[in-house]
Amino acid sequence: MKDEVVKYHNKLNTISMRRWTAEEMNFFFSVIAKVRDKGTRLVTFNSDDLKELSGFADEHHKRWIDTMDSVSDKALDLRYFENTDSKRIKMNLFTYFEIDEKKRTVEVEVSSKFEYIVNRLEAQFTQFELLEFTNIRSTYAKTMYRLIKQWRTVGKKEYNVDEFRELLEVPKSYTNGEVTRRVLEPIQKELSNYFLNFKYKVIKSNKRGNPVLGYEFTWKPETTGEWEDDKYKKNDFYKPKNSTSNVPDWVEKEYKHSATAEEQAKLEELRRSMFED
Repeated sequence: MKDEVVKYHNKLNTISMRRWTAEEMNFFFSVIAKVRDKGTRLVTFNSDDLKELSGFADEHHKRWIDTMDSVSDKALDLRYFENTDSKRIKMNLFTYFEIDEKKRTVEVEVSSKFEYIVNRLEAQFTQFELLEFTNIRSTYAKTMYRLIKQWRTVGKKEYNVDEFRELLEVPKSYTNGEVTRRVLEPIQKELSNYFLNFKYKVIKSNKRGNPVLGYEFTWKPETTGEWEDDKYKKNDFYKPKNSTSNVPDWVEKEYKHSATAEEQAKLEELRRSMFED
């Protein structure tokens, strides 16, 4: 089975998922990867395919069933909030989520009001390789991975302290030292495997006591390229080697090709390697 590229509107990154386990996140984003471009109709998937995409071991069948069941509950409770000067909008992502253990199927339906989050991407979207995501263990690192992928071609993103704590749902009881030890250090350890020169910096005020103002994350920007359908295959054995995105250069349709001759040669070499069995 080919590896999936997860692609969705950036606003999905604002939805709270801190109480989800790593396995639940893996399953959820496997569904998101498969449901893309399906509209709002009821869609049925083979649960074994989703299990493989999620990186679940076959011997953990009972836990797999429990994970699917838990995600179905949490997915139906997922709510998106959007506030403007005159409006406060709340909506659910899914309207239907069915797991049939006997038929080994998962059936889902996306809310028509929320369809653009997974289908109508417009200009602003986040994309990442599902295989990379499922290899990340820390839920804090998983969330930060998704957030950074939103800025993957920029190479730098800064969050003020309140924004950072809210996006990652850091417990209010955590001191700044605990944030560093329990949140930032696991993020640094895991994401260094996927982003070259990945670093974080704690931004402090010069005022008395040096209060923390925010956090800055930097990495080598990823490159983008021209879209070609059905060009991506999962390697038999995956090891993150550098920060150049393992999502192929041709993933983004909006890209205007301007590669140098050397870059084109490297791209052709990468394409050939993906088709070697």
